[in-house]
This record gives sequence, C-alpha cells and structure tokens, in this order.
Amino acid sequence: MQPEQTFGRGQLNEFLDVDDLVDRIGLDESEIAWRKEFVGFDEADERRLADLEPMLRDNRTEIADDFYENVLQYDRTATIVNRSPKGIDALKRTQQAYLVSLATGTYDRSYFENRARIGKLHELLDMPLKQYVGQYGVYYDLILSRLSERVQQQVVDAIAEWIEDREADRDDGFDRVVSALGLGGSQEADGLEESLEETVREAIDDGMMDVLSLLRIINLDMQVAVDTYVDSYAQRLEDAIDRRDRLAAQVERDLKGPIRELHEASNDIATRAQAISEHTAAQASSIDRVASDVADVSATTEEVASVADEVREESERTERLAAEGVTTADEALDELEAIETAVDDTATAVSSLADRTDEIDGVLERLDDLATRTTILAKNAEIEASRSSNRSDSDDALAVLADEVGSFAEQTRTDLQAIREAVEAIDEEAAATVETTDETVERIDTGADRVRDTVASLEAIHEAAQSTATGMDDVATATDQQAHSIESIADGVEDLSATADRVADAAESVAAASQEQTASLRSVGETVGQLTATPEPETQPVYERIR
Repeated sequence: MQPEQTFGRGQLNEFLDVDDLVDRIGLDESEIAWRKEFVGFDEADERRLADLEPMLRDNRTEIADDFYENVLQYDRTATIVNRSPKGIDALKRTQQAYLVSLATGTYDRSYFENRARIGKLHELLDMPLKQYVGQYGVYYDLILSRLSERVQQQVVDAIAEWIEDREADRDDGFDRVVSALGLGGSQEADGLEESLEETVREAIDDGMMDVLSLLRIINLDMQVAVDTYVDSYAQRLEDAIDRRDRLAAQVERDLKGPIRELHEASNDIATRAQAISEHTAAQASSIDRVASDVADVSATTEEVASVADEVREESERTERLAAEGVTTADEALDELEAIETAVDDTATAVSSLADRTDEIDGVLERLDDLATRTTILAKNAEIEASRSSNRSDSDDALAVLADEVGSFAEQTRTDLQAIREAVEAIDEEAAATVETTDETVERIDTGADRVRDTVASLEAIHEAAQSTATGMDDVATATDQQAHSIESIADGVEDLSATADRVADAAESVAAASQEQTASLRSVGETVGQLTATPEPETQPVYERIR
C-alpha cells in the first residue's frame, strides 16, 4: 500500500464523525474561500505546490525519519506517540503521505475535511495544542532546508541559462561573463549587468514564492487543526457548564432545608451565647471571691508551714530528751542492780553477824560459868583461910587472893552482863537491820521493775519521737508543697474564665446546638463540595479504549 493510501486510515477514525466535526467548526465552502483569500492562497500557489511535488516525494522518507527522531527524543512528545494505535513505522508512512499531499491536494472542502480529521485525531490522543503547533516548527526546518537547496539550484540554473543566451562566441564569452559579474579590471559598470541581476532576482523571487506557497497551505492546515482543538475545548466547556448548571440546581434544592435549619440553629446559639455571657459574668465574680479565699488559705498554709517547722524542731528536741532519758534510766537501772547486790552483801554480813553473836553468847555462857566457878573458888579459899586459927602469911595471902579472885569474879560477871546486854542490843539491831534490808530489797526490786518499765516507756517515747520527727518532716515538706500549689492555684484562679457549673450546663446546650449546626454544615459542605470538585470524565480516553 502506498503511503498516500495509509494517510487518515488509522483505528481512531471509528470514533470520529468528520461531517459533524466540520459542521461544528463552520468549515463550509465560503469559509474555506475566505481563509484562502485572507492568507493570499490562489491557483498560482496550487501550481507552485504541484511543481514541488517531486522534491517532496523524493525527500519524504528522510524528512519523516528526521521528524520522528526529533519527536522521540523528548519524553513528553514520545509519550503521545506511544499512545497511538499505530506503530512508529506506520506513523512514518502516514507522515510521508501527509508531506506529499501538501503538493497533490485538491484544496477543496474534502481536502480540509481530511485536515480537520488529522487535527481531531491528535486531540483524541491528548496531544497538547502547544505540541501540535510546535511540531510545525520541526517541519519548517526540515522542508525549508530542502527548499533552500532548490532555490539555490534555481539561481545557478538561471545564471547558466543567461550565460548561454549571452555567449556570442567562445573567444570573448568568458570575458563577457566576467564583465557581467562586475569582476573586470577596466569595467565601467558599477555592479552586475542589469540583465544578469534581473535574472538572479527573478530566480530568487520565484524560489521564495514557492516557499510562500508551501507556508500558506501549511498555515491553512494549521488553522483547521486548531479549530478542532478549539471545538473540543468548547464542547468540554459546554459539557462542564451543563453539569455545573444541573449540579447548581440540585445544590439549590439540597441546601434549602439545611440552610433553614442552620438559620434556626444560629438564632438558638445566639440566645444561648447571651445566657453564657451572663453566666460568665457571674462566674467571674465567683472566681474573684474564690481567689480571695484561696489567698487566705495560702496565708493560713504558710502559718501551718511555720508551725510545722516549730513542731518539727520540738519533736527533734523531744527525741533528744527521750534518748537522754533512756540513757539515764539505763544508768539508774545499773546503779539499782549494784545497790541490790550491796544489799544482798549486807544481808549476808548481818546473817554472819548473827552467827557470830551466837558464838559470843556461847563464850559468855562459858565465861559466866567460869566466873561462877571462880567465885566459888574464892569462897572456898576464904572459907579455908578463915578456918585456920593460926594464920600465917600464906593464909593471909590466900585470903587476899580469895578477895581478889572474888572481886575479879564479880567484875567479870559485871562485864559479862554488860557484854550480854551489848550482844542483845546487837542482836536487836541486826534483826532490825535484816528486816530493814529485806524491806530495802523489796523496794529495790520494785524500783528496778519501775525503772525497767520507765526504760521501756522511754524507748517507746524515743521511737514515737523519731516517728513524730520523721512525720513532721513529711508534714513540713507537704505543707511547703501545698503552699506552692496553693500559690499556683491562686495564680490560676485569677486567670480562670470559664469553669462554673452554670457555664458547663450552658456549654452543653451550646454543644448540642453546635452538633445540629455541624450536621447541617456538613450537609452544606458536602453539597457545596460537589460544586468545586473536579468532575470525573464521563468516558475513558479514546486512545485507552482502542488498546
């Protein structure tokens, strides 16, 4: 199949109604004629384009290859190309056919209908208009470079033809050419010969007219393609306006009820807000009173903290005294134990003294018996001395001895009686001492028990004093913390604005009303959100559906 036969026969055409498209953009015979006249396109341009057909046909493959090489090197344009149902080779053949059609077209309505189809197919592929128009810049570069070569060749051919026409003979032909070009050393002319200059200008002008003809037909093609884009944009805009109109009508119907409820809720909130304001004012007065009370409590707490410090110091003193009392009681108990030991020793000594007294009684009895015997002996001696009639010196001595012995015996009996009386007194004193010692032992035992009880009590007092001191430390610390907390509370109470029970009740009412209002506003928001939401496309892009 020739390239011309593949042009405009892609799979996207089944999604396109060209007649309807042409009618929408107003592309009738009169419109086409006006556009041609406006850009100056006429039959002369058609003839010139026909003359360009061989050049375009010969360069079509190279131009198509260079065109897509440029397009595919950019990600944006390559993405559009990849959307096409055609492969790259088919697209190149289509491009070749389009290039040749520029010089072989009828340039009537059917020609421009085909151009409208081409523009629409690009729009269906979501090619941005800037890319579609921009690709003509690539065309200009690729085509005009060939046209430049053609114009240059035309100038060369015109000069060659002029030379042939002016050459009279071989001898002076070259000199004439040099002279015509103004290169002669003795030439009087100022430049090119007029006939040669005219020939060159005509050749260049003819070439530029070819360029202008090609640009005019490309411009007409571009106009039609842009019309298809504008038509698509207009359709989308009209569809969006219709959807917006339908949505606005629906929103208006949906908003009537919520707006009315919102108005009523707003009135209710305003009334309750006034009540809250009144309650808040009353609360402010209450808070001022509370602040004053808290200040009093703060002062009281500081006093309590001061007293707690004093009590703590007194507890520490009590603890020290209790500790000293325990120590003293322990020492007293040790002394009582020593006294008890001494009393026990005294009792033992008194008991020993009683035993010795008994021994003395035995000795006294023996001495008394001896005194009695001595008295008897003295009596006997006296009797013997008195019986003798003749007394001698020995008898006198015996009488004296009897007297002395009698005196000694009496004196001994007297002394023994005194000793006995002293021993009896000692016995009585010893008995009294034993009795007193027993009572002392009992009292010492009782005192020791009481001292032990006192020691136990003092130890309990000491432990209690320690606990009290520790507790008072905690109390003092807690009281200090409480004082700081109360100061903070006092500062917070001064800044407090909304904590009273009546405010809470009013706030609950406001919350309920706010919930109703929020529900209404949510409904309004959802409805209004539909107005601002980007509408989903009603259909899948064509280039997606053909894959």
